[in-house]
Amino acid sequence: MVIDRTPRVALIGVHGFGRVHLDGLLRLAATGAVRVAGLADPQPPTPEALERVRALPDGADVPVLDDAATLLERVRPDITIVSTPIHTHVPLARLALAAGSHLLLEKPPTASMAQFRELSADVEAAGRVCQVGFQSFGSHALAHAARLVADGAIGRLRGVGVHGAWVRERAYFTRAAWAGRMALDGVPVTDGALTNAFAHATASALRVACVAHDADVAVELERYRVASPEGDDTATARLTANGVPIVVAVTLCAAEHHLPVIVVHGDRGRLELQYTTDTLTGRTADGAEVSGPPGRTALLDDLVAHLAHPTRPLLAPLASCAPFMHLLEAVRRDGPARPLPDAAVEEVDGRPVVVDADATVRGCAERLALFSELPVPWVAAAPGRT
Repeated sequence: MVIDRTPRVALIGVHGFGRVHLDGLLRLAATGAVRVAGLADPQPPTPEALERVRALPDGADVPVLDDAATLLERVRPDITIVSTPIHTHVPLARLALAAGSHLLLEKPPTASMAQFRELSADVEAAGRVCQVGFQSFGSHALAHAARLVADGAIGRLRGVGVHGAWVRERAYFTRAAWAGRMALDGVPVTDGALTNAFAHATASALRVACVAHDADVAVELERYRVASPEGDDTATARLTANGVPIVVAVTLCAAEHHLPVIVVHGDRGRLELQYTTDTLTGRTADGAEVSGPPGRTALLDDLVAHLAHPTRPLLAPLASCAPFMHLLEAVRRDGPARPLPDAAVEEVDGRPVVVDADATVRGCAERLALFSELPVPWVAAAPGRT
């Protein structure tokens, strides 16, 4: 008798970023590398998505349910993708582990450091692995930048700056009950620009700076809100590990949408990484120009490859998120962000725009400075907490 050892993958959460996970799952299933074990979401998939599932060779038998617990108990998948709101990650991950499943868990993995440590223990006790959805960790350009830093190609690392300026309509902050909330019904959510929208920025900067999983990370924060109900939508954070500052300056209330950039400052060179497009440029200490390499490895593909060859390390194991979790926990403890004064905000086409935010976040990344260390008028009117 031939035993089919093709991994069976369940997806919990098919909307939002779950659509991207569904695309990746269906792509792999079409090659025969995995089988779709089932889908679960309180809101049914779109007719187009369901049609694509049914078009698979065994798609007619794929269960599509509204309850994750029922699906996991019924199909007991080898891998479960959890792409749901932050505060639901831990209970759903535990259900998947109880069903004997490995995990691909969306970022941020948990809403508190205590939850992170508990989930880490749960994964180890279950004898399973957990990949976290920091997609940029699969970037070949990011890996190359980290190697250049580790090899001293840009000299001594002085610091890493990140600037991100995105445009978000007011509806973004009201799209769900948990959006922009620090807690919901007494359960931590810790949603904000730093911890969710730009979580990739901080996690990628920490990886480029070669910050170890068990490193001590000190955090300074200046967090503000304009449209968000509680969490930050305009913020700076400075993380210091091994004496190296990593400054993240972001806003969701920009005048124009800009690709986020990680600026790596060496004393004899400089790198710039656009982690959403895997574009690396810069110059090393010997004057050589830096570019590429392009492309990235999808995290589900990487998890499947790891399960086939366990000696191959995961790109984004749960333990690798520990440095980022220091930021998230600092934000959680900091509480609701401070409102910006009316004078700091303009209304543009019915959406809020923080005055000069685009240039301000870029200045923070270049100077490795917090808002309060730059001549930003609205900070004096609404001082942040550090």
